[in-house]
Amino acid sequence: MMFKSILKYSFFLFLLILTATSCEDKIDIEVDPLSEQLVVDAWITNQPGPQTIKLSMTQPYFDNTLPLGVSGATVTVASSAGAIFQFLETENGNYVWTPQGNETIGEAGTNYGLQVTIDGQNYGSVSTMNPVPAIDSINYEFREDEAFGPDGIYAEFFARDLVGAGDTYWVKTFKNGVFLNKPDEISLAFDAGFSAGGSVDGLIFITPIRESINRIPDEDTADDMEVAPWDIADEIRVELHAINNIAFFFLSSAQQQITNGNNGIFSQPVINTTGNVFREDGEQVLGMFNVAAVSEMTVLVE
Repeated sequence: MMFKSILKYSFFLFLLILTATSCEDKIDIEVDPLSEQLVVDAWITNQPGPQTIKLSMTQPYFDNTLPLGVSGATVTVASSAGAIFQFLETENGNYVWTPQGNETIGEAGTNYGLQVTIDGQNYGSVSTMNPVPAIDSINYEFREDEAFGPDGIYAEFFARDLVGAGDTYWVKTFKNGVFLNKPDEISLAFDAGFSAGGSVDGLIFITPIRESINRIPDEDTADDMEVAPWDIADEIRVELHAINNIAFFFLSSAQQQITNGNNGIFSQPVINTTGNVFREDGEQVLGMFNVAAVSEMTVLVE
C-alpha cells in the first residue's frame, strides 16, 4: 500500500512539474496568409461638410502596419429621391463627396444605394437613413467619492428614444473637438437601452448610456487614472447617430473583437465582423455602408 501511495505521489509530482515547465515554453504560431479581400468603410451622414468613403485591402493578422488603400475605384451613392453623389478619390483609398453650398446627403426616411467598381468588378449595398431624436440637454456636475473614478466633473446627456421598437443609435462624444474613440468608449443603444427586448421603447436613455459621454482614462498611464473626464473650459460635443440595426450589430461585434484581450480565458475566437456589402455575384465582402441622420449639442463647462 505504501508503495502504491509513493507511486501516486510521484506521478502527481511529475504532472505538476510538467505543467509548470510547459507554461514557460514559447510557442510560435504560424498563420498561413489568405488572399486579400476588399474592405469598404462607408459611414456617411446628413451632417454639413464633405463625406468620405474609404476602401482598403485586408492584411495578415499579425501585421501591425496600416492597411493599403485601394486606388482607381469608381464610388457612387444614389438616393431614392433621385440624387446621385459622386465620391472622388483625394488620396490613396479615400473617396470624398464635397457638397455645394449648404447641400447635405439627404433627409431621414430616404433609401440609399452604394456602388463601388474596381477593375470592372461591381460591389454594392443599401442603407436607409432613419430619423433621429433631438438631444434635449447636456448636464455636468462635480462629484466626490466617485465609485470608478477620481473626484471631478462628470457629464451626461438627455434624449428620448423615438416611439417604435427597434431603433438603434451610436453616441459619439468629442472633447475639445477630439473624438473619444477608445474601444471601451464606443457607446451604442438599442431603443433606450443596451439591447433588444429591454422594454425601454420611447423612454429617456438609461443612465449608463447617458453617462457614456465621460472620457475613459488610459489604464496604462497611472497619472491619467487620476484625471476626471472634464475640466473647466472644456467643450463637450455629443452627436446622436441613428444607425441601422445591422450597423448596430456590426459595431457591437467589432467592439467585442477589439476588447477581446481583456476577457482572459473567456476571450472569443477572432473572426471577421459581418457587414452588409456584397459583390455582384452575391459574395459578401468586408465592411459596412450606413447612412445616418445626426442630432448634436455642444456645451462649454463653466
